[in-house]
Amino acid sequence: MKVKIKEEKFMNQPDNLTVGELRKFLTQLETKPEISDATKIFLDTGWDSIQEISPDALSVEEAQAFQIEDPLTHESFGGYSLKEKAEKMNGNGPIEKVVVIRNLY
Repeated sequence: MKVKIKEEKFMNQPDNLTVGELRKFLTQLETKPEISDATKIFLDTGWDSIQEISPDALSVEEAQAFQIEDPLTHESFGGYSLKEKAEKMNGNGPIEKVVVIRNLY
């Protein structure tokens, strides 16, 4: 018998953009004549400038969820780590295929 595991949401864990949502957005871009194949894509990290994304920055990787507790406030924060770093982050739950945008500076 297969048991479906309910996906656990941790406190302070933002929603993730899905491939389906990205496809919908890209479809909407098709109707905007001011957007061309040469239009640049940037990442806004909240600082004063936006960050360039390298053309070879996209990849499909494996990731696993983790949870960490703030030692001062005892709030729980959830996130994801690449499979090769998941053990260090005390990853738990299933390993998932994810699309990664590498922004290594």
